[in-house]
Amino acid sequence: MKNIYLISGLGADERVFRNIDFYGENPKHIRWIDPYIDESLESYSKRLLNQIDSKNELILIGVSFGGIIASEIAKHVPAKKIIVISSIKDSSEIPFIYRIINFLGLMNLIPSYLLKLYNPILAYFFGISSLEDKELLKSFLSKTDGKFIKWALKSILMWNNENYPSNLVHIHGSDDRLFPRKLIGQVAMIAGGGHFMILNKAEEISVKLREILKD
Repeated sequence: MKNIYLISGLGADERVFRNIDFYGENPKHIRWIDPYIDESLESYSKRLLNQIDSKNELILIGVSFGGIIASEIAKHVPAKKIIVISSIKDSSEIPFIYRIINFLGLMNLIPSYLLKLYNPILAYFFGISSLEDKELLKSFLSKTDGKFIKWALKSILMWNNENYPSNLVHIHGSDDRLFPRKLIGQVAMIAGGGHFMILNKAEEISVKLREILKD
């Protein structure tokens, strides 16, 4: 059995992996904790280490914001493999418009509670159309502290990571609207996959994961 840890997307929980077939493996879930005020990703990821048993070969799998956290955790503890899904692996892959938002400090103007509200624009950018996926997204938002969402979004906008390790594998959808494919470097491509493809392209992602994890 491999020592696999899963990190869900921003504010999401282990349900985001519910459609993934791990072919007999028994991965563990890293739970989100409350960030300190203006806490750095480096500090936050270090505080997640107490949920990880790093005695055996470690494999980290992170979705979206969880992929960024996986990359940060791997800076503090040796990992055999880092797998990021629907995410970014260095700051050069952050869309320019996000940099403008960060430069202008626009996130500071948005009340935290507004970030918890579901709207059709979110469904568009997440690439979801089924009622089931929409209801799950609504559930994630309702159960997540708005202050956590705001901290995480600001952290993504300010993420400064120039290099990524050779043992990092990136699985990405061709139709991801939050992190457009044209800005992303080398990836294992999922055709037609949007940002929420961990749920609606789970069969294809499961096959990719099986190939990556077999050695």
